[in-house]
Amino acid sequence: MRRGLVCLVLLLLFLAMGGLAWGTQKGLTYQIYGREDYKEIEVTTALASYVFSEDGGTLRSVYLNFAPYGSKVVELVQGTRTDPKSLERQYVADTLFPFSVQAEGKAALGTYTLSEPQQPSPDKLIVEFQGEVGGFALIKRFTIHNDPYYTIDIEVALENQTEQEFLIRMSLGDYILKEKGPSLVYQFDGNPGESLLAEGSYASFDGLGLMDKATVFFLKTSAVSGVTPFVERTSAGNRHFGVTLSVSQGSTSYFFSLYGGRRRFLLMKAVGLGELDAPGSAARMMIPVIQFLDLLYRYTGNYGWSIILFTLLTRVILFPLMRKQYHSMAKMQKLQPKMKRIQERFKDDKQLLQQKLMELYKREGVNPMGGCLPMFIQLPILILLWKAILYSGEQIHLSPGFLWLSDLSLRDPYFILVILTTLVMILQQKLTPMTTGDRGGSQKYMGYIFPIFMAIFLYNFPAGLWLYYLLTTLLQVGQQYFVNWEMARAEGGAVTVPAESPATAEDDQEGDGDGQEGD
Repeated sequence: MRRGLVCLVLLLLFLAMGGLAWGTQKGLTYQIYGREDYKEIEVTTALASYVFSEDGGTLRSVYLNFAPYGSKVVELVQGTRTDPKSLERQYVADTLFPFSVQAEGKAALGTYTLSEPQQPSPDKLIVEFQGEVGGFALIKRFTIHNDPYYTIDIEVALENQTEQEFLIRMSLGDYILKEKGPSLVYQFDGNPGESLLAEGSYASFDGLGLMDKATVFFLKTSAVSGVTPFVERTSAGNRHFGVTLSVSQGSTSYFFSLYGGRRRFLLMKAVGLGELDAPGSAARMMIPVIQFLDLLYRYTGNYGWSIILFTLLTRVILFPLMRKQYHSMAKMQKLQPKMKRIQERFKDDKQLLQQKLMELYKREGVNPMGGCLPMFIQLPILILLWKAILYSGEQIHLSPGFLWLSDLSLRDPYFILVILTTLVMILQQKLTPMTTGDRGGSQKYMGYIFPIFMAIFLYNFPAGLWLYYLLTTLLQVGQQYFVNWEMARAEGGAVTVPAESPATAEDDQEGDGDGQEGD
């Protein structure tokens, strides 16, 4: 058995060393295609697919095609329907898509010209549209990043060749107010809210957008004057919202950033939108775990190794508790014959039965709850890491692969980790001291059946979580083997004892006395 465990650990280490070279980075790609009288460009990153159109120089689609466990693929642009399989888009007629521009007293700007996309790095693409209306030229420049932050940088450059100043409206979208739909959120002076403040009642306007429980579509403004929000009702009953820009004579440039992605506090905080999402108590407990995993990732360059180091550290920290747990379980096992005798003699007097059992525990130096505390401590750690892996899906998805797994944020495609973990958990049952005398009964068989049920119901969990659970179970088996050897050496024999051991003279004396007292 020891040789099997050593071989399994060595195999995992060998695969892990090779896995660093097998991992593939998810890159950024783009494709230009024609649609009627204008072109569209589709940009695909590791997390989302974007469509920009020459028709108005607009953003037609933000489709979140990466869906961590527990989430779904989703289209964020109102007025666009995206087929999940083919990624074909259908547009609702008369929709004012994000970044369409209307000049004051003039119709919406028409067709723009798409410039040749610029890719200064593999994870960065610049899409530029040039248009002209009335007396000014307009350039819209979108910078897309292949990173975990769901952010597009936008520059709107205007060249006013007239002698007058005027206002233009830049749309962010139309939406229908629904009870369970997204809500329109504003941010003034750093404070988010759902009320549009009157101009002059705030010092700075920081942005606006749509938010629901799972996603955010928010335009963040830079710290410049001349940008104000607007909201109006359309003839169709929708709400049309966006920003108004002041165009002075000469050249004027405005800079924005669009966050269109999952509602993740740490991601939003990294791009300056942390005030929009106040994390709950459970999320606050999870944040240090995520930050610690991220720290390990920066040192190792791979989330697989981060999870391994995290597991080793937690097992080292928990080892004293685990050692105490198995010592307590072994002592409880040895006390089973004495406990059974007391239970038989005082079965008709529950109060006296509990008193005698407590006296037995005290005399033998056994805490009946000693084996439970370590398990209660380990469970929150497992839950926190589970939540952290789900919450860090974007970062893990963008990191290099590990072992045969290209993505630890998704399930193991071959279920290798699931099978290995199940087998190791079954092996663990053979080493675990039984706390009842029913060593061959229901408790034993439940210990074998539980891992199988766990594999059946949780096979779809992220591979990173299964990796953690496999490693922590392997380490538990190794530590448990050591504790069993330690106890056997101290006692000069095997750790386990027969379910029915002969009563000692002390037991007989105690039993007679107990019997008289019971009479």
